[in-house]
Amino acid sequence: MSIKIAQWRPEYETGNVIIDEQHKSLLSTINALNNAMLEGQGQSLIKQTIQSLKDYTTIHFSTEEQFMIDHEYPGYTEHRMKHEALKARVLSFERENEYDLSKLTNTISHFLTDWLIHHIQNEDVKMINYCLQGHLSKSQSQDISSFASSNSQIEIAQWRPEYETGYILIDNQHQSLFHAINALNSSMLAGRGSELLEKTLEILKIYTTIHFETEEEVMLKNDYPGYTEHKAKHELLREKVTVFNQKINTQHSSLVTISVSHFLTDWLIHHIQNEDQKMSAFLRQKRQKKDEIQS
Repeated sequence: MSIKIAQWRPEYETGNVIIDEQHKSLLSTINALNNAMLEGQGQSLIKQTIQSLKDYTTIHFSTEEQFMIDHEYPGYTEHRMKHEALKARVLSFERENEYDLSKLTNTISHFLTDWLIHHIQNEDVKMINYCLQGHLSKSQSQDISSFASSNSQIEIAQWRPEYETGYILIDNQHQSLFHAINALNSSMLAGRGSELLEKTLEILKIYTTIHFETEEEVMLKNDYPGYTEHKAKHELLREKVTVFNQKINTQHSSLVTISVSHFLTDWLIHHIQNEDQKMSAFLRQKRQKKDEIQS
């Protein structure tokens, strides 16, 4: 049963698609962690989630801070201090009591939800509004078209009901990657894809670790007969991510960005609609048989 403690609402929109997609990605991560706890799998995800949060603070905050610098935002120093406070808090989670993982998981998920929503509704919206109202530096005045493009969202990875596997934890993780793909695509349309490309590949490395381990653990736990074949598909994506990392140094960043965003969209949708749905159908049948025996 899904309980979304971090629900995206229209009032959280900042007006900048890249930043909004990154926010949505974190909300999906929080929901995945919370549902892992409810499923009794919080222990297996807690350390990896903390690591992903550390990487998120680097990727997302650098995006926002560069945006503020580009537009000479007067509240930059104060805003950056808020970022540093969250980085410090995330680091502190690693030092907290690991023996009560349910309490730690609950603390992290609720803290992040409260902090993120408060930060978006106050600091981020204030910052974006300043820039949208025409407070651009002279060096940026000729780049208004690019700025406008970053606020014209084209979701190449649109989440649809038919992608739902019926396993909420896995669905939350899928959605998190969808948002990362859209953030990369929006950056490319704004002429800033190269800035996020390497960071998005970092997200992918984290994703392949956290998400694939989640799916593989579920398959092993339930004696899924297609485990070996499914795991092989995971290995293919891991190898492809490695290839993309190598291409960064040999090909133009815009070409690599296009390749990454389109490959991920095609691969993810195909993988969900085929491999994940087959796995989910098996799990549903197994659950139904178990319920019938118990009744």
